[in-house]
Amino acid sequence: MKRAKEHRETALSYLIPKYHFASMSFFREEPLVKWPYTKAVLFTAYDVYRSNDFWLHSLARSGQTLKEGLIELGFPKTNSLVADTGIFEIEAKKAGLAEKLGIEINFELTNNQIFEAYEMSGADFFVSPDEIILATDEDKPKRAKIEEIKSNLLDILEIVPSEKVIGVIQGVEEKYINDLFEFYRTHGVTKFAAGGILPLYRHDKDLFQQVITYVRNLTRGYWLHTFGLPDVRLLPFYLQEVRMDSIDTSMLLYMTARRRYLVGIHQRPVRLAAFEHCDCQGCATLNRQMYTRGTDFFVALYIHNISEASKVADECSKGKWAPKKDDNRILKDESLERSTAEPVYDEKPLKDKSYPDWTTAAVLFNDKE
Repeated sequence: MKRAKEHRETALSYLIPKYHFASMSFFREEPLVKWPYTKAVLFTAYDVYRSNDFWLHSLARSGQTLKEGLIELGFPKTNSLVADTGIFEIEAKKAGLAEKLGIEINFELTNNQIFEAYEMSGADFFVSPDEIILATDEDKPKRAKIEEIKSNLLDILEIVPSEKVIGVIQGVEEKYINDLFEFYRTHGVTKFAAGGILPLYRHDKDLFQQVITYVRNLTRGYWLHTFGLPDVRLLPFYLQEVRMDSIDTSMLLYMTARRRYLVGIHQRPVRLAAFEHCDCQGCATLNRQMYTRGTDFFVALYIHNISEASKVADECSKGKWAPKKDDNRILKDESLERSTAEPVYDEKPLKDKSYPDWTTAAVLFNDKE
């Protein structure tokens, strides 16, 4: 009974997108700032420290929190703000393009810096700093990371009450997962998140399924968030099959930057999208004459993608989602009239692998590319 009561009181959005208000000014402008698309958003301390925006400096000088400043600009008072560290994004940059180019990224965030950003945020929930435990890590480094995660929790509990803390569960072995879960509970934490998802999915999809399912069963009755969405087509797996409570993602932002239009859980080039068949705020603005690399086009397309994903997430969470094979929002006839005045059609085909329209989670897990 205690778990069920805590779960209801912790209800957030099923989809909690990263809200880059600290480093992308158009998140603080119309129409995004009023944010009717989800009940909660996530921001990171990393986003604060990589920003040189005057708005942040003026808030700091005034003594206002970031959320208070957002509310003055039109952000809903009732929407929840979740504060995360952003450490994964830093590590991903180090291991990604920077490594390939031989560039060394020296940017680090200390706990003191993270907590300083947390304190000025005015957020409703705070992610306890964690360490990314990889399946390929040796036992000794894993144990060291577990101890660091525990130490970080004790640090954050000095500034944040336990009911506002989200404890991140890392690791792939039951003994480490159980150890962290019990440590969090011992210190009054009742909200949890599954971490290390993206590298685990890329490492071993079968193990990914096993770990996700185990963590969900272990935390049954508590709110369980999931960090990272490897593929938007996994929304039904997360929310409808495994019954996760929420997911955060930057994928929709990246997808929009690549000019991809979401239909259900499937991405389509914008040149195939029938904007007029969607009643969202974004599609009401989108048209074939817009410059596709401009901010107005990006924001309108992002609004569509976030609205579509939120709709799917809501259906999945209620067990009502099913593929819609006769979806008239896809233009199946690709022989569209082209015009040099319509740059939307100048889009080059992407190199990523093409999947069948109605891919299931099972197909994604069995893909060995």
